[in-house]
Amino acid sequence: MRRVIGFLILAAILVAIAFGLGALPGQIGATFGSWTVQAPLPLVLVAAVILFVVLYLLVRLLALLLSTPGRFGRSRQERQVRQGDRAVTRAFAALAAADPKAAQREAQRAKRLLPNAPMALLVSAEAARLAGNPEESEAHYRALAEQPDAAFLGLRGLLRQALDAHDWTLAADIARRAELAHPGASWLRSERARLALRTGSWAEALALSGPEAPRAVMATAAAEAATDPIQALRLAKDAFAADPKLTPAALAYASRLRAGREARKAENVVEKAWAAAPHPDLATFYLEPVTDPLERVREAERLTAFNKNSPESHFLLAQANLAANLTGEARRHAQAALAAGLDQRRLWVLKADIEDADAAAGGGEAAAFAAHEALRRSQTARPDPRWRCTTCGAEPGAWHAACPSCGTVGRMQWTDKTVPASGVNVPALTLLPGATAT
Repeated sequence: MRRVIGFLILAAILVAIAFGLGALPGQIGATFGSWTVQAPLPLVLVAAVILFVVLYLLVRLLALLLSTPGRFGRSRQERQVRQGDRAVTRAFAALAAADPKAAQREAQRAKRLLPNAPMALLVSAEAARLAGNPEESEAHYRALAEQPDAAFLGLRGLLRQALDAHDWTLAADIARRAELAHPGASWLRSERARLALRTGSWAEALALSGPEAPRAVMATAAAEAATDPIQALRLAKDAFAADPKLTPAALAYASRLRAGREARKAENVVEKAWAAAPHPDLATFYLEPVTDPLERVREAERLTAFNKNSPESHFLLAQANLAANLTGEARRHAQAALAAGLDQRRLWVLKADIEDADAAAGGGEAAAFAAHEALRRSQTARPDPRWRCTTCGAEPGAWHAACPSCGTVGRMQWTDKTVPASGVNVPALTLLPGATAT
């Protein structure tokens, strides 16, 4: 109803304008040489309006004719994009259904319709991978990685291929590039940490690992691998601060202090480590600069003063006194070590050596019998402690940050037990299958 009323009002206005123009007085004339033309003013105005309308229609028609090819091209391109999107969708559906033939067919169609589109490259790479064509898949992933907005997708595919091929060095490099392309991905950070362990990049693994990782173990390994003395000293110091009970960490820190001519600081580190967890390697390092047997006894007494009641302290004093031919003191400390619970093969062998030395000095048959009895007891005593992986039970013979057998990080423990021990003070970090530990 409103439209009808509006139309009538507009018609009335136009009619009124027409009557008004018709009522205008006067004429308009024009002379062209010997020709003179005169027309009423209303007629001239109407002719001018008609001419304007005709010119406007001609301009619009010309613009329409000129734009027709472009409009046709855009329509064709839009139709091609729609078909390409449908092909991408069908390719993804085929990938989800694990149908390699359908996936490749739709992926090729998508790539033909959308040659440079990231999704077309992605489905082409995934379809080639599903069909068992790693070279073709890698080519598509590389093309995808060269596109700034989709580089992460391509790098992730390349990373997966490198992992499948067990090319850990290449995988670590691709993971670093992926991190730059899309920072902050938590799964990528974890993967980079595991790859750093794979390749022995302990400093990088330490920087990428979270607080749950055995940081003292990793820092110790990083210090051992570092070529810069300043960095090695810093890493060893961090390792010792993180776990003073970890003997390799204490030795790594103390050895670098000694190499830097800070002998007293090195001794302080060993003394703190001995107070926390006595270990024979600590004693060996501490007494290494001393050659005189009696002086070594005094240095051993100074070290063991930080943990007097430990059976390891009594064992060390027994060794030092025996080397100085002080068999009485050696026997007393050996017996104290036994009373403190050190019923191990090495102690009974040491007791036999003490009795042999006493017999050689005139101790008689009693000393010889005691030596024989000690050797007999060594056959049934507990085994000597050694570095053992508490995950798989392997005994590599020396401490390693990662078990050479199972690749688990942070599970090497100094123990005399013949089964995997419990109560380790650091959590484990397991490498990928087939890890090569250092």
